[in-house]
Amino acid sequence: MQAKTIFNLLLVPALFAFFYMLRVVTEGSPIDVWLPKWHTLFIIGSMIALERLYTYKYAVSQRHVLARDVASTLVNIYVSAAITGMLLLPLLAPAVQFLFGHQKVFSSPAELGPLWLQIPLILIVVSFVRYWIHRWQHSNAFLWKLHSYHHSVTDLKGSNTYVSHPIDWALRNAVIFILLGLVGFDPQAILLAVPASAVSGIFSHCGADVKGGLLNYVFVTPEVHRWHHAADVPEGHKYSVNYGVEFSFWDMLFGTFHLPEKDGVPEQPERIGHPAGLKDETNYIRLLLAPFGLYRPLSFKRVVGES
Repeated sequence: MQAKTIFNLLLVPALFAFFYMLRVVTEGSPIDVWLPKWHTLFIIGSMIALERLYTYKYAVSQRHVLARDVASTLVNIYVSAAITGMLLLPLLAPAVQFLFGHQKVFSSPAELGPLWLQIPLILIVVSFVRYWIHRWQHSNAFLWKLHSYHHSVTDLKGSNTYVSHPIDWALRNAVIFILLGLVGFDPQAILLAVPASAVSGIFSHCGADVKGGLLNYVFVTPEVHRWHHAADVPEGHKYSVNYGVEFSFWDMLFGTFHLPEKDGVPEQPERIGHPAGLKDETNYIRLLLAPFGLYRPLSFKRVVGES
């Protein structure tokens, strides 16, 4: 095996490990006060740089939607989760107190087991819930209206990782973590588990020509996630494939995994985009209004393949 091939196969796990350690080791550092969420911005910036070094053969320029990408990214990183917490916590916290007699479902983290058990438990629960929420966002008519603009992008790029309607993004990325905090897991377990989930979810949108290798069957790598965004829904599937946000084994378990190979090499879709031809909206305000009928896009229709 050529040295270049070996390096390419090692690049993805090395980046996963680096980004994860960056999140864990620097959590609570002085830079967090100066620039909150800087880890996420750094990862996105690294992905953009990587896209310049490893050009993807089907790459499509996203410069014409750069302003929309920046606006959506900043809103979803800094605003969406905060507002979701402000709206849900005043409702959920009293309910937990009423039902269980204390502020958390489990009054002591020790009730959930040792730290080494809580970490994989968090990862399994979070990834399972996000898989089914994501799948529901494709099958439910209104949720698809919210989610469809995330599928109008014509290429996966670090810059459009956070291109989603804020409500759509919050349902998939914020609600489960708010509930996680109310359960009563050990804060140290959350600190160690959540970055692993976040890194995989963000990196799945990397537009560089990087190879996942065996990691394709564990994590949602770019090679796996491109099929989820394919303009043509793979035959035999209804709305899409590869619904996992961080791990691909849920798709394998529930029959929605798709990663065809030719001569042992994963194939990639030639076209990425909305399955019904919805154009990639450049105006962020229109993106917010369209699901509520306040702006009429080309089509919200879902393409349904063979069942």
